[in-house]
Amino acid sequence: MSILVFLDQADGHIKKSSFEAASYAAKVAEMTGTTAEGILLGTVNDDLSALGNYGIKKVHTVADATLNNLDAQVFTKIIAQAAEATGADIIVCSHNTSGKAIAPRLSVRLKAGLVSGAAALPDLSNGFTVKKTVFSGKAFANIAVTSAKKIIALNPNSFDIITTTGTAEVVPF
Repeated sequence: MSILVFLDQADGHIKKSSFEAASYAAKVAEMTGTTAEGILLGTVNDDLSALGNYGIKKVHTVADATLNNLDAQVFTKIIAQAAEATGADIIVCSHNTSGKAIAPRLSVRLKAGLVSGAAALPDLSNGFTVKKTVFSGKAFANIAVTSAKKIIALNPNSFDIITTTGTAEVVPF
């Protein structure tokens, strides 16, 4: 079992929200006793091994220029294949435009429970419960996810970027 995080990119650079999602995934991996891996679609100019500084152990890349722009159906298919290949039970993405288009489709394809707009780390003391924002961020709800596979779409700016030292292994997918 591992945790897979979708690393979103634009104009050849990884988005800030992806660093938040990577830090979040690494923390959840630490809580569950597993590892965090990333999937990056498209071509980027950034040093991908530096994602190890955010807790990612392995980055799976599909370096194809046709994936530089969002195509939710294609992205969903590739991420689902990556989740199956890595044995990921938890998939993390940012709750931005890309995440809002991909996460629900991915949830249906993988028969996974989805928490969109997550605002905190999951509570593992009594199952798997995630705090999320509701009513335009004016209130919170605790969502219990009971499915075997889980998808968490993290609200941007709701989790601090945590840096450590490390390097990620970069492998083509």
